[in-house]
Amino acid sequence: MKNKSTMILGAVFLLLVVIYLLTSLNPREVTKGATLLFEGRRPDIDKFEFYSIKRGHIVLEKINGLWFLTKPFEYKAYDADVESMISQLFDTLNDGVVSSRVDAQDGFSVGDSTGTSVKVYSAGELLLDAVVGKQSRDIGHTYARIAGSNDIELWRGMLSQDVIREADGWRDKMLFSFNSNDIITLEASEGKDTRMLAMPDTMWVYTENGVEKPVDQNKVSSLAGLIAELNCDAFASGEDIPRVASEEPDVKVTFTVRNGDRYSFDIWRPVDDNSRYLVRKENGDILYRFYSYRGSQLPIDYEKLKPSG
Repeated sequence: MKNKSTMILGAVFLLLVVIYLLTSLNPREVTKGATLLFEGRRPDIDKFEFYSIKRGHIVLEKINGLWFLTKPFEYKAYDADVESMISQLFDTLNDGVVSSRVDAQDGFSVGDSTGTSVKVYSAGELLLDAVVGKQSRDIGHTYARIAGSNDIELWRGMLSQDVIREADGWRDKMLFSFNSNDIITLEASEGKDTRMLAMPDTMWVYTENGVEKPVDQNKVSSLAGLIAELNCDAFASGEDIPRVASEEPDVKVTFTVRNGDRYSFDIWRPVDDNSRYLVRKENGDILYRFYSYRGSQLPIDYEKLKPSG
């Protein structure tokens, strides 16, 4: 009887541990009293202002239907990223107040000097003025505080990941934007060597210095798709500029689209153990970085295109 009672108590204890773990690691999807940040009709958001001591002042504005960075510099923003943040804002639920103590604000990174000020506008009207802080331990919530209030709120979602971006993180990283089947020729010039891919009918044909070699059609199609919608991994920094200013590019890649237009970009291969490829569009003034995996495909490397086996 004693052993049986011990087993029952052990089973109950184990069940309680499982319930605790499930509820602590997986917060409830619906919290009683949770409210949307934007209830009712969704406004037409056309401007964001972010400010933090670390990142300074960043402004995103919608101009003629497209998003642009207007501070700290002017540059086209990546529309999909901004629209994704807007969608997340509309879906954000306020799960209530976790503390109203002023001395707790810095611990949640929602103090004036520790958080990120977020202002959201529509046609000049200020829709939201808040200080966004760090994510919760479950990564499914963000701590925030409405400007002028001491209430530290728990917002459902990962909004903090967007608002803590550097200005460069909002820039449009796209070099070219075509459909993958728009490209009909690809050519790489490297010193005296010329590597050419062409599609005279329905199959890609590869020639190297005039000599035809077999290629895997799927691998070539993947390369054409990469270049057709070519977006960089990062923008070059000041340390990259001297090399590009003093050295000729290692490879020049030119491609033709179906209407006959030709486009070119130059490539500087990594130096030593430096895994970054540097790319600049022909006659362009912006230098881009590509890291090893994607960058190594751009010079049209036959070893990456030949049939397997």
